Amino acid sequence: MFGKKKESGIPVGHYEGIEGFATDYPCRIEVKDDVFEIRRIKPETTVTLPMNRIKSFSAMEEEKFMLKYHGQAKNTSKLKGAKKYYLVVEYDKGMLAFWGTAMEYGKFLDLQNKGVAAPSHIEL
Repeated sequence: MFGKKKESGIPVGHYEGIEGFATDYPCRIEVKDDVFEIRRIKPETTVTLPMNRIKSFSAMEEEKFMLKYHGQAKNTSKLKGAKKYYLVVEYDKGMLAFWGTAMEYGKFLDLQNKGVAAPSHIEL
């Protein structure tokens, strides 16, 4: 309560993409300057990904995520009525996936909308 510093970042569960991080392991994610930072909680481990390597952030409901990346629209939540939302980070060497609740979904959408700067010119 008193003297306890509020942790920065969005609290999420790691779903897949980082070797050595278990599925559903609690983490905090945030963009710091030109780096996307993932902090695993207890034991604390920090993973950084330069923003210039990130292609996109995508926020989606669990069923859409499961269908797109795992071939089946399923719900993995153990709580009845609780909905999971996913943040997918596509980068030059693969994909990272994190999940949160409705409370984090708005922050996922913010990352999706503001996260990666659009190029000033695209040639097809």
